[in-house]
Amino acid sequence: MINLHVSASEWILSVWSRAQDGPEGQMGVRLALKAAGFIGLDVVGIPGNLAVLLLFCHLFLAQGHMPHNEFILSQLVFANLMVTLCRGIPQALTALGIDPLFSHRACKTIILAYRVGRAMSITITSLLSSYQCVVIAPPTPGWTWLKCRVPSHLPHAIVFLYGLNILVVSPAAILFTEAFPPNSTIPEFTLNLEFCIVVFPGLMAYMVNGVVYIIRDFAFVGLMAAAAVYVMLVLHRHRQQVQGLQGAGRKTEEASRAVLLLVSTYVVLFGLDNVLWFYTLFVSRVHPTVSDTRVFFASCYSAISPVLIIATNRKLATCFRCGSKRKAAENVPSSVESNTSRVAPTQ
Repeated sequence: MINLHVSASEWILSVWSRAQDGPEGQMGVRLALKAAGFIGLDVVGIPGNLAVLLLFCHLFLAQGHMPHNEFILSQLVFANLMVTLCRGIPQALTALGIDPLFSHRACKTIILAYRVGRAMSITITSLLSSYQCVVIAPPTPGWTWLKCRVPSHLPHAIVFLYGLNILVVSPAAILFTEAFPPNSTIPEFTLNLEFCIVVFPGLMAYMVNGVVYIIRDFAFVGLMAAAAVYVMLVLHRHRQQVQGLQGAGRKTEEASRAVLLLVSTYVVLFGLDNVLWFYTLFVSRVHPTVSDTRVFFASCYSAISPVLIIATNRKLATCFRCGSKRKAAENVPSSVESNTSRVAPTQ
């Protein structure tokens, strides 16, 4: 362990010392920051999403059913897991100097899975806020019709969103994605991911691809933001009444606040991501630093959301604490038995 710590510290110091040596030193600093950022996202996002997904599976097996809100959250967690696996790991490996050497087919698969996962993360968050909007809405005739129809069609909505997003992202992911060139020659109108590249045939295809993504993202983010604003207004209007309720009313309030936290977090990160995306639309060769920063912001939500879900979901938090206490309790008898076995022969 000491040797690992010494070598790591020496590597960091050498990287920063080379920062004054021109472009190569600046590249070393960029790769060091990139490695630290994406390794941090992987360490938090992959175990976090896996843990939440397993908790949802455990609750489903224990209860025999899954509430609608938890069903949507489980789909969101799966989409976020796809994002962290397909983007965080390759980015961290390239930053550490480990070339994954993905083939053309592997690059197409990774980029397609990442873009579908990111798109599903956007659309499922929008679906979650819209569903919570329907749940918390007053029982007027229009809302009552939605309250009766929407829950039973949630699986159909998820399937529709997968089909829509695959249709939108497939052309660029399948037709234009290539393995990273061995001579590091990047053509014009290319998104450089450093482990794979997306080469567009011309300016028109480059712009159309970007505009389609922007329209889709802003449509669903606008929907989730509008639903979140409506939920906030309803909570504020009936604050005293909702706080005084027990059981279902309190659970509805807690679920609404959890959804608002997820939506607000996504909107902030989405804004940072799209500011950089707008910039890339007007540059023929995107610098890797810009791509790294944009992908980092785009991946932050996938890594942070499981922490927010556990923190705001009382059932998951209780299940998680019970599992930790059970493991601690299982370790206590073994230590006690080992102590008594050592003492017994001397008596």
